[in-house]
Amino acid sequence: MLAYKGELEKTTTFKDKVRLQPENVNAGLLTYPVLQAADIILHRAKYVPVGKDQEQHLEMARNFANRFNHRYGDVFPEPHAFNYGDELVKVPSLDGAGKMSKSENQYATLYLSDSDELIRKKVMKAKTDSGPTEPNSSKPDYIENIFLLMNLVSNADVVQKFEADFSNCTIRYGDMKKQLAEDMVTFISPIREKAENIRNDEKYLKEVMEKRRRKKPGIVLQLRCNW
Repeated sequence: MLAYKGELEKTTTFKDKVRLQPENVNAGLLTYPVLQAADIILHRAKYVPVGKDQEQHLEMARNFANRFNHRYGDVFPEPHAFNYGDELVKVPSLDGAGKMSKSENQYATLYLSDSDELIRKKVMKAKTDSGPTEPNSSKPDYIENIFLLMNLVSNADVVQKFEADFSNCTIRYGDMKKQLAEDMVTFISPIREKAENIRNDEKYLKEVMEKRRRKKPGIVLQLRCNW
């Protein structure tokens, strides 16, 4: 009730989706920032880990929280972005078009639930070119993205080796993607396996739910009534 149609129509993600699917402009698409804000302020979150593409939505969440507080009293804190660096990061997709997104191109996006072989397959399809033709050339965005991913999961000496190869025009992108794929498998597979172990441990899951129920019974009851 505190969100306005005009401001929702101005969000970048809404306008992008409208351009992509002009015949399917539904209420869920328009009100997504409101749902996202509700998820955040329900828990009175002060810091939210988001990428650059969600910065506008987080600003809207602050606006909604402030409007609520102005009308009904000081209830919700202002949520701000949590980030390890100076600037929020936007991770491009592996195909070099847009961002890594579960709703745009699943084969250009890496998931923590992906199998080892699927990770390798996706990385090997990442967009590259024939390589630089002049020493110390600047990297295209899609090549910079491969180096960004490699910086996240590979050893520093491996990254330095491919940086040097790029600078002197001897880089072999096939070799680089093979290395990235193996390093990404090493990084993701323990996370996937731990998540699978938790999902398959019904006893543990029931204990967690029961513990939460005892800790916040009022919230559980309220949510059930609201829904």
